[in-house]
Amino acid sequence: MQKLLQGMADRVKSFVQGSDHLALVVSSPAEDALPLLNIFEQVETSSASDLFWTFNDDFVDPLSYASAVVSAFAAKHAAMQEAMAAEAMTPWPPIPEHLLSEATPPADRLRGLAAFSRELLPVPNGGNNVWIFYPLAIAAAPAFAALFSEVLAHEYPFPWCHHLRFIVREEPTLPVLSQGLHGRPRIDLWRPDLSPETVNAALSAQVEDEALPLSDRMGTLLVAAGSDFALHRYDGALQKYELLLRYHAPLGNLPMAAVALNGMGETYERMGQVEQANTAYQAALVPASDGEPPAIPVLLNIVMNLGNLRMTQGRWDEAEGYWDSAQQLAAAARNAPMRVQALEQRGICEEAQGKLDAAEKSYDAACIMAAKIEDLPLCRGALARLGPLYQRMGRNAEAWGASQMLTEMGGPS
Repeated sequence: MQKLLQGMADRVKSFVQGSDHLALVVSSPAEDALPLLNIFEQVETSSASDLFWTFNDDFVDPLSYASAVVSAFAAKHAAMQEAMAAEAMTPWPPIPEHLLSEATPPADRLRGLAAFSRELLPVPNGGNNVWIFYPLAIAAAPAFAALFSEVLAHEYPFPWCHHLRFIVREEPTLPVLSQGLHGRPRIDLWRPDLSPETVNAALSAQVEDEALPLSDRMGTLLVAAGSDFALHRYDGALQKYELLLRYHAPLGNLPMAAVALNGMGETYERMGQVEQANTAYQAALVPASDGEPPAIPVLLNIVMNLGNLRMTQGRWDEAEGYWDSAQQLAAAARNAPMRVQALEQRGICEEAQGKLDAAEKSYDAACIMAAKIEDLPLCRGALARLGPLYQRMGRNAEAWGASQMLTEMGGPS
Protein backbone atom coordinates (compact mmCIF):
# COMPACT_ATOMS: atom_id res chain seq x y z
CA MET A 1 0.00 0.00 0.00
CA GLN A 2 2.85 2.37 0.84
CA LYS A 3 4.33 1.75 -2.58
CA LEU A 4 1.00 2.51 -4.24
CA LEU A 5 0.58 5.81 -2.39
CA GLN A 6 4.22 6.75 -2.84
CA GLY A 7 3.89 6.15 -6.58
CA MET A 8 0.94 8.53 -6.64
CA ALA A 9 2.85 11.13 -4.64
CA ASP A 10 5.75 10.85 -7.10
CA ARG A 11 3.30 11.38 -9.96
CA VAL A 12 2.02 14.62 -8.40
CA LYS A 13 5.52 15.80 -7.51
CA SER A 14 6.69 15.21 -11.08
CA PHE A 15 3.85 17.37 -12.37
CA VAL A 16 4.52 20.19 -9.90
CA GLN A 17 8.27 20.29 -10.50
CA GLY A 18 8.14 19.69 -14.26
CA SER A 19 7.79 22.32 -16.93
CA ASP A 20 5.82 20.35 -19.52
CA HIS A 21 2.31 20.89 -18.17
CA LEU A 22 0.28 23.74 -16.75
CA ALA A 23 -2.68 21.70 -15.53
CA LEU A 24 -3.33 18.21 -14.24
CA VAL A 25 -6.94 17.11 -14.59
CA VAL A 26 -7.57 14.41 -11.97
CA SER A 27 -10.36 12.06 -13.00
CA SER A 28 -11.35 10.63 -9.64
CA PRO A 29 -14.56 9.88 -7.68
CA ALA A 30 -15.33 11.94 -4.59
CA GLU A 31 -14.89 8.91 -2.30
CA ASP A 32 -11.16 8.93 -3.12
CA ALA A 33 -10.81 12.50 -1.83
CA LEU A 34 -9.21 11.68 1.52
CA PRO A 35 -6.18 9.69 0.27
CA LEU A 36 -5.62 12.05 -2.66
CA LEU A 37 -5.84 15.20 -0.53
CA ASN A 38 -3.37 13.55 1.87
CA ILE A 39 -1.05 12.92 -1.08
CA PHE A 40 -1.26 16.57 -2.13
CA GLU A 41 -0.46 17.57 1.45
CA GLN A 42 2.50 15.20 1.49
CA VAL A 43 3.90 16.75 -1.68
CA GLU A 44 3.35 20.23 -0.24
CA THR A 45 5.22 19.32 2.95
CA SER A 46 8.20 18.04 0.96
CA SER A 47 8.51 21.30 -1.01
CA ALA A 48 10.28 24.33 0.46
CA SER A 49 9.97 26.68 -2.51
CA ASP A 50 6.39 26.09 -3.72
CA LEU A 51 3.14 27.45 -2.31
CA PHE A 52 0.02 25.26 -2.33
CA TRP A 53 -3.54 26.57 -2.28
CA THR A 54 -6.12 23.79 -1.84
CA PHE A 55 -9.88 24.29 -2.14
CA ASN A 56 -12.47 21.52 -1.73
CA ASP A 57 -15.64 23.63 -1.74
CA ASP A 58 -18.60 22.08 -3.57
CA PHE A 59 -19.27 23.47 -7.03
CA VAL A 60 -22.83 24.69 -7.63
CA ASP A 61 -22.28 27.51 -10.10
CA PRO A 62 -19.28 29.63 -11.24
CA LEU A 63 -20.21 32.75 -9.26
CA SER A 64 -20.64 31.10 -5.85
CA TYR A 65 -17.64 28.85 -6.41
CA ALA A 66 -15.31 31.73 -7.29
CA SER A 67 -16.57 33.64 -4.25
CA ALA A 68 -15.91 30.67 -1.97
CA VAL A 69 -12.36 30.29 -3.32
CA VAL A 70 -11.62 34.01 -3.00
CA SER A 71 -13.03 34.07 0.54
CA ALA A 72 -10.91 31.10 1.64
CA PHE A 73 -7.80 32.58 0.02
CA ALA A 74 -8.44 35.96 1.65
CA ALA A 75 -8.77 34.35 5.09
CA LYS A 76 -5.43 32.55 4.74
CA HIS A 77 -3.84 35.70 3.31
CA ALA A 78 -5.07 37.85 6.23
CA ALA A 79 -3.86 35.31 8.82
CA MET A 80 -0.43 35.26 7.20
CA GLN A 81 -0.27 39.07 7.08
CA GLU A 82 -1.02 39.19 10.80
CA ALA A 83 1.61 36.54 11.61
CA MET A 84 4.24 38.32 9.51
CA ALA A 85 3.51 41.66 11.19
CA ALA A 86 3.89 40.03 14.61
CA GLU A 87 7.33 38.80 13.57
CA ALA A 88 8.29 42.26 12.25
CA MET A 89 8.43 40.86 8.71
CA THR A 90 7.35 42.73 5.60
CA PRO A 91 3.74 41.58 5.20
CA TRP A 92 2.29 40.24 1.99
CA PRO A 93 0.83 42.87 -0.33
CA PRO A 94 -2.96 43.37 -0.21
CA ILE A 95 -5.25 41.47 -2.56
CA PRO A 96 -6.36 43.68 -5.47
CA GLU A 97 -9.85 45.04 -4.81
CA HIS A 98 -11.31 43.94 -8.16
CA LEU A 99 -10.55 40.29 -7.25
CA LEU A 100 -12.59 40.61 -4.06
CA SER A 101 -15.60 41.95 -5.95
CA GLU A 102 -18.34 39.66 -7.27
CA ALA A 103 -18.78 42.12 -10.11
CA THR A 104 -15.61 40.67 -11.66
CA PRO A 105 -16.35 37.58 -13.81
CA PRO A 106 -15.61 34.29 -11.98
CA ALA A 107 -12.90 33.10 -14.37
CA ASP A 108 -11.16 36.48 -14.21
CA ARG A 109 -11.21 36.36 -10.42
CA LEU A 110 -9.62 32.91 -10.31
CA ARG A 111 -7.01 33.76 -12.95
CA GLY A 112 -6.21 37.08 -11.28
CA LEU A 113 -5.96 35.51 -7.84
CA ALA A 114 -3.58 32.83 -9.12
CA ALA A 115 -1.46 35.46 -10.87
CA PHE A 116 -1.42 37.59 -7.71
CA SER A 117 -0.22 34.62 -5.65
CA ARG A 118 3.10 34.70 -7.54
CA GLU A 119 3.96 37.81 -5.51
CA LEU A 120 3.79 35.68 -2.35
CA LEU A 121 6.46 33.11 -3.25
CA PRO A 122 9.28 32.93 -0.66
CA VAL A 123 11.81 33.56 -3.42
CA PRO A 124 10.54 35.62 -6.39
CA ASN A 125 10.20 33.26 -9.37
CA GLY A 126 11.98 30.66 -7.28
CA GLY A 127 9.15 28.14 -7.19
CA ASN A 128 5.59 27.47 -8.28
CA ASN A 129 2.17 28.32 -6.91
CA VAL A 130 0.11 25.14 -7.01
CA TRP A 131 -3.64 25.69 -7.13
CA ILE A 132 -5.68 22.60 -6.27
CA PHE A 133 -9.38 22.78 -7.11
CA TYR A 134 -10.82 19.59 -5.66
CA PRO A 135 -14.58 20.08 -5.14
CA LEU A 136 -16.08 17.19 -3.20
CA ALA A 137 -19.28 17.60 -5.20
CA ILE A 138 -19.80 18.99 -8.70
CA ALA A 139 -23.47 19.85 -9.23
CA ALA A 140 -23.12 21.07 -12.82
CA ALA A 141 -20.27 19.43 -14.73
CA PRO A 142 -20.73 21.47 -17.95
CA ALA A 143 -20.62 24.80 -16.05
CA PHE A 144 -17.59 23.60 -14.06
CA ALA A 145 -15.84 22.57 -17.28
CA ALA A 146 -16.65 25.89 -18.95
CA LEU A 147 -15.25 27.83 -15.99
CA PHE A 148 -11.94 25.98 -15.91
CA SER A 149 -11.62 25.87 -19.66
CA GLU A 150 -11.57 29.67 -19.45
CA VAL A 151 -9.28 29.77 -16.42
CA LEU A 152 -6.70 27.53 -18.10
CA ALA A 153 -6.71 29.32 -21.45
CA HIS A 154 -3.27 30.74 -22.34
CA GLU A 155 -1.29 31.82 -25.37
CA TYR A 156 2.34 31.60 -26.41
CA PRO A 157 4.95 33.01 -26.44
CA PHE A 158 4.04 34.96 -23.30
CA PRO A 159 1.51 32.92 -21.27
CA TRP A 160 -0.05 34.65 -18.24
CA CYS A 161 0.42 31.56 -16.09
CA HIS A 162 4.19 31.23 -15.62
CA HIS A 163 5.17 29.74 -12.24
CA LEU A 164 1.65 28.42 -11.78
CA ARG A 165 0.34 24.86 -11.69
CA PHE A 166 -3.30 23.81 -11.55
CA ILE A 167 -4.73 20.53 -10.31
CA VAL A 168 -8.45 20.17 -11.03
CA ARG A 169 -10.73 17.25 -10.15
CA GLU A 170 -13.50 16.03 -12.42
CA GLU A 171 -16.01 13.22 -12.03
CA PRO A 172 -14.92 10.13 -14.01
CA THR A 173 -18.54 9.55 -15.01
CA LEU A 174 -18.83 13.11 -16.44
CA PRO A 175 -15.46 13.87 -18.06
CA VAL A 176 -16.68 17.12 -19.63
CA LEU A 177 -13.59 19.09 -18.62
CA SER A 178 -10.98 16.67 -19.97
CA GLN A 179 -12.98 16.24 -23.18
CA GLY A 180 -13.16 20.01 -23.65
CA LEU A 181 -9.44 20.43 -23.00
CA HIS A 182 -8.45 17.57 -25.30
CA GLY A 183 -5.82 18.71 -27.77
CA ARG A 184 -4.81 21.80 -25.82
CA PRO A 185 -1.09 22.10 -25.07
CA ARG A 186 0.29 21.57 -21.56
CA ILE A 187 -2.78 19.77 -20.23
CA ASP A 188 -2.21 16.41 -18.53
CA LEU A 189 -4.84 13.85 -17.47
CA TRP A 190 -4.43 11.50 -14.52
CA ARG A 191 -6.75 8.68 -13.53
CA PRO A 192 -5.46 7.47 -10.13
CA ASP A 193 -6.58 3.93 -9.44
CA LEU A 194 -7.75 3.50 -5.85
CA SER A 195 -10.30 0.82 -6.67
CA PRO A 196 -10.84 -1.88 -4.01
CA GLU A 197 -9.11 -4.43 -6.25
CA THR A 198 -6.00 -2.29 -6.67
CA VAL A 199 -5.84 -1.37 -2.98
CA ASN A 200 -6.29 -4.99 -1.95
CA ALA A 201 -3.54 -6.15 -4.31
CA ALA A 202 -1.20 -3.49 -2.88
CA LEU A 203 -2.02 -4.56 0.68
CA SER A 204 -1.40 -8.22 -0.12
CA ALA A 205 1.94 -7.40 -1.71
CA GLN A 206 2.99 -5.45 1.38
CA VAL A 207 1.93 -8.27 3.73
CA GLU A 208 4.00 -10.73 1.72
CA ASP A 209 7.07 -8.48 1.47
CA GLU A 210 9.59 -10.26 3.69
CA ALA A 211 11.95 -7.29 3.48
CA LEU A 212 9.60 -5.33 5.74
CA PRO A 213 9.64 -5.70 9.56
CA LEU A 214 7.09 -8.25 10.77
CA SER A 215 5.32 -5.62 12.91
CA ASP A 216 4.77 -3.45 9.81
CA ARG A 217 3.41 -6.42 7.88
CA MET A 218 0.99 -7.21 10.71
CA GLY A 219 -0.25 -3.62 10.65
CA THR A 220 -0.92 -3.98 6.95
CA LEU A 221 -2.58 -7.35 7.56
CA LEU A 222 -5.17 -5.65 9.79
CA VAL A 223 -6.01 -3.18 7.02
CA ALA A 224 -6.17 -6.05 4.51
CA ALA A 225 -8.57 -7.96 6.77
CA GLY A 226 -10.84 -4.91 6.90
CA SER A 227 -10.63 -4.62 3.12
CA ASP A 228 -11.64 -8.28 2.71
CA PHE A 229 -14.56 -7.72 5.07
CA ALA A 230 -15.74 -4.65 3.13
CA LEU A 231 -15.54 -6.58 -0.14
CA HIS A 232 -17.52 -9.53 1.32
CA ARG A 233 -14.49 -11.84 1.14
CA TYR A 234 -15.31 -13.29 4.53
CA ASP A 235 -13.11 -16.39 4.39
CA GLY A 236 -10.10 -14.21 3.65
CA ALA A 237 -11.02 -11.79 6.44
CA LEU A 238 -11.32 -14.64 8.96
CA GLN A 239 -7.93 -16.08 7.98
CA LYS A 240 -6.27 -12.69 8.40
CA TYR A 241 -7.91 -11.96 11.76
CA GLU A 242 -6.85 -15.42 12.99
CA LEU A 243 -3.24 -14.71 11.92
CA LEU A 244 -3.36 -11.40 13.77
CA LEU A 245 -4.64 -13.14 16.91
CA ARG A 246 -1.86 -15.75 16.72
CA TYR A 247 0.73 -12.99 16.36
CA HIS A 248 -0.45 -10.54 19.04
CA ALA A 249 -1.73 -12.86 21.79
CA PRO A 250 1.64 -14.56 22.56
CA LEU A 251 3.30 -11.13 22.65
CA GLY A 252 0.83 -9.98 25.30
CA ASN A 253 -0.58 -7.25 23.05
CA LEU A 254 -4.05 -7.61 24.53
CA PRO A 255 -5.76 -4.65 22.78
CA MET A 256 -4.74 -5.95 19.35
CA ALA A 257 -5.76 -9.50 20.32
CA ALA A 258 -9.17 -8.06 21.23
CA VAL A 259 -9.34 -6.20 17.92
CA ALA A 260 -8.64 -9.45 16.05
CA LEU A 261 -11.29 -11.38 18.00
CA ASN A 262 -13.82 -8.58 17.49
CA GLY A 263 -13.06 -8.61 13.76
CA MET A 264 -13.71 -12.34 13.70
CA GLY A 265 -17.01 -11.77 15.50
CA GLU A 266 -18.12 -9.14 12.99
CA THR A 267 -17.19 -11.43 10.12
CA TYR A 268 -19.07 -14.41 11.57
CA GLU A 269 -22.09 -12.20 12.20
CA ARG A 270 -22.05 -10.94 8.61
CA MET A 271 -21.92 -14.59 7.47
CA GLY A 272 -25.03 -15.35 9.54
CA GLN A 273 -23.12 -17.56 11.99
CA VAL A 274 -24.55 -16.01 15.15
CA GLU A 275 -23.21 -18.48 17.72
CA GLN A 276 -19.65 -18.22 16.40
CA ALA A 277 -20.00 -14.42 16.41
CA ASN A 278 -21.17 -14.45 20.03
CA THR A 279 -18.26 -16.71 21.05
CA ALA A 280 -15.74 -14.40 19.37
CA TYR A 281 -17.24 -11.26 20.94
CA GLN A 282 -17.31 -12.83 24.40
CA ALA A 283 -13.71 -13.94 23.99
CA ALA A 284 -12.74 -10.42 22.90
CA LEU A 285 -14.13 -8.97 26.14
CA VAL A 286 -11.39 -10.67 28.19
CA PRO A 287 -8.28 -9.07 26.62
CA ALA A 288 -10.12 -5.78 25.99
CA SER A 289 -11.03 -5.47 29.70
CA ASP A 290 -7.46 -6.08 30.86
CA GLY A 291 -5.14 -3.27 31.85
CA GLU A 292 -5.34 -0.12 33.95
CA PRO A 293 -7.02 1.55 32.25
CA PRO A 294 -8.35 -0.89 29.66
CA ALA A 295 -8.44 -0.07 25.95
CA ILE A 296 -11.77 1.75 26.22
CA PRO A 297 -12.37 2.42 22.49
CA VAL A 298 -11.78 -1.27 21.71
CA LEU A 299 -13.97 -2.38 24.62
CA LEU A 300 -16.72 0.04 23.59
CA ASN A 301 -16.83 -1.39 20.06
CA ILE A 302 -17.10 -4.95 21.37
CA VAL A 303 -19.84 -4.10 23.87
CA MET A 304 -21.84 -2.32 21.16
CA ASN A 305 -21.49 -5.34 18.88
CA LEU A 306 -22.83 -7.56 21.67
CA GLY A 307 -25.69 -5.14 22.27
CA ASN A 308 -26.65 -5.25 18.59
CA LEU A 309 -26.35 -9.03 18.49
CA ARG A 310 -28.63 -9.46 21.51
CA MET A 311 -31.20 -7.15 19.94
CA THR A 312 -31.29 -9.24 16.76
CA GLN A 313 -31.82 -12.29 18.98
CA GLY A 314 -34.66 -10.57 20.85
CA ARG A 315 -32.80 -10.96 24.16
CA TRP A 316 -33.80 -7.49 25.27
CA ASP A 317 -32.75 -7.64 28.93
CA GLU A 318 -29.18 -8.65 28.03
CA ALA A 319 -29.09 -6.10 25.23
CA GLU A 320 -30.17 -3.39 27.68
CA GLY A 321 -27.26 -4.27 29.94
CA TYR A 322 -24.75 -4.06 27.10
CA TRP A 323 -26.08 -0.71 25.89
CA ASP A 324 -25.99 0.66 29.43
CA SER A 325 -22.34 -0.40 29.65
CA ALA A 326 -21.76 1.16 26.23
CA GLN A 327 -23.10 4.56 27.30
CA GLN A 328 -20.86 4.47 30.38
CA LEU A 329 -17.81 3.56 28.28
CA ALA A 330 -18.66 6.29 25.79
CA ALA A 331 -18.80 8.76 28.67
CA ALA A 332 -15.38 7.60 29.86
CA ALA A 333 -14.05 7.98 26.32
CA ARG A 334 -15.68 11.45 26.10
CA ASN A 335 -17.42 10.33 22.93
CA ALA A 336 -20.70 12.21 23.19
CA PRO A 337 -22.19 11.12 19.82
CA MET A 338 -21.57 7.47 20.67
CA ARG A 339 -23.13 7.97 24.09
CA VAL A 340 -26.26 9.45 22.51
CA GLN A 341 -26.59 6.41 20.26
CA ALA A 342 -26.07 4.02 23.19
CA LEU A 343 -28.71 5.79 25.27
CA GLU A 344 -31.21 5.59 22.41
CA GLN A 345 -30.51 1.88 21.91
CA ARG A 346 -30.89 1.28 25.64
CA GLY A 347 -34.28 2.99 25.43
CA ILE A 348 -35.36 0.71 22.57
CA CYS A 349 -34.47 -2.34 24.68
CA GLU A 350 -36.32 -0.98 27.70
CA GLU A 351 -39.39 -0.18 25.61
CA ALA A 352 -39.36 -3.71 24.14
CA GLN A 353 -39.59 -5.06 27.71
CA GLY A 354 -42.49 -2.75 28.59
CA LYS A 355 -40.28 -0.57 30.82
CA LEU A 356 -41.81 2.59 29.42
CA ASP A 357 -40.77 5.03 32.16
CA ALA A 358 -37.15 3.87 31.87
CA ALA A 359 -37.31 4.13 28.07
CA GLU A 360 -38.60 7.71 28.38
CA LYS A 361 -35.61 8.64 30.56
CA SER A 362 -33.18 7.06 28.09
CA TYR A 363 -34.67 8.82 25.05
CA ASP A 364 -34.89 12.11 26.94
CA ALA A 365 -31.24 11.86 28.04
CA ALA A 366 -30.23 11.14 24.45
CA CYS A 367 -32.18 14.19 23.20
CA ILE A 368 -30.64 16.51 25.79
CA MET A 369 -27.10 15.34 25.09
CA ALA A 370 -27.57 15.55 21.31
CA ALA A 371 -28.85 19.11 21.74
CA LYS A 372 -25.85 20.03 23.88
CA ILE A 373 -23.42 18.91 21.20
CA GLU A 374 -25.65 20.44 18.50
CA ASP A 375 -25.95 17.18 16.56
CA LEU A 376 -29.28 17.65 14.78
CA PRO A 377 -29.55 14.16 13.17
CA LEU A 378 -28.94 12.43 16.53
CA CYS A 379 -31.42 14.75 18.23
CA ARG A 380 -34.05 13.98 15.59
CA GLY A 381 -33.43 10.24 15.97
CA ALA A 382 -34.04 10.24 19.71
CA LEU A 383 -36.98 12.63 19.44
CA ALA A 384 -38.60 10.37 16.84
CA ARG A 385 -38.61 7.64 19.50
CA LEU A 386 -40.23 9.82 22.16
CA GLY A 387 -43.37 10.73 20.18
CA PRO A 388 -44.63 7.16 19.64
CA LEU A 389 -43.64 6.27 23.21
CA TYR A 390 -45.79 9.10 24.58
CA GLN A 391 -48.70 7.86 22.45
CA ARG A 392 -48.21 4.36 23.82
CA MET A 393 -48.30 5.82 27.36
CA GLY A 394 -51.51 7.71 26.56
CA ARG A 395 -49.82 11.12 26.86
CA ASN A 396 -51.18 12.50 23.62
CA ALA A 397 -50.41 16.16 24.26
CA GLU A 398 -46.73 15.35 24.78
CA ALA A 399 -46.77 13.10 21.72
CA TRP A 400 -48.13 15.99 19.65
CA GLY A 401 -45.49 18.34 21.08
CA ALA A 402 -42.68 15.91 20.21
CA SER A 403 -44.09 15.54 16.70
CA GLN A 404 -44.23 19.31 16.23
CA MET A 405 -40.68 19.73 17.50
CA LEU A 406 -39.49 17.01 15.15
CA THR A 407 -41.17 18.74 12.21
CA GLU A 408 -39.48 22.03 13.13
CA MET A 409 -36.14 20.21 13.11
CA GLY A 410 -36.73 19.00 9.58
CA GLY A 411 -37.69 15.44 10.47
CA PRO A 412 -40.89 13.48 9.71
CA SER A 413 -43.97 14.51 11.62
